[in-house]
Amino acid sequence: MIPGRRRAWLRAACVLVAVAVYLNVWTTYALYGLTEYGRYTQQQPGASTTAMGAEFRLVSLVQTTELVNSVTEEVASPSVNAVWVVARVDVVRRTEDPNLLCVLEILGPGRRVWEPNRDYVSRDGNSTCTLAEMPLGSTWPLEIVFQVPEKYAGELAGVAVNDPVSRSARPVLVPPR
Repeated sequence: MIPGRRRAWLRAACVLVAVAVYLNVWTTYALYGLTEYGRYTQQQPGASTTAMGAEFRLVSLVQTTELVNSVTEEVASPSVNAVWVVARVDVVRRTEDPNLLCVLEILGPGRRVWEPNRDYVSRDGNSTCTLAEMPLGSTWPLEIVFQVPEKYAGELAGVAVNDPVSRSARPVLVPPR
């Protein structure tokens, strides 16, 4: 049989260990964002953000119902009840970071995201970043086409820069006013 005083210390130690485990789990969750959706930080209109050793700035975000395909010279329409959203983003490579990937998504209401639409329309401008072609310190213009449901077209928050290496909140670029 354990004496009363030892039993009290044992209970106190168990409570302290349980509190320490709870605080450790909560801190890990808060710091690293264990949700699959991720977190977002909306930038000021026209502001740039730095990720993966490059600076990203959204120049314009334009909605349209028709685009000209640069390969076939035909006018392409989006799917039914959808619109094209064309994002012009300037990327300036600042460091020799080998992890530089231009992974951009349109962020809508309720954390809905849409990835670039590379299947239906080809454009003259660059749609991806290529490390071999991007010189340090020079602006690399991107023209990225997204297909967004028409009902969300007026509620877009901006273009999210997805840094697959960082666990911090993803910056959301907003076009200048």
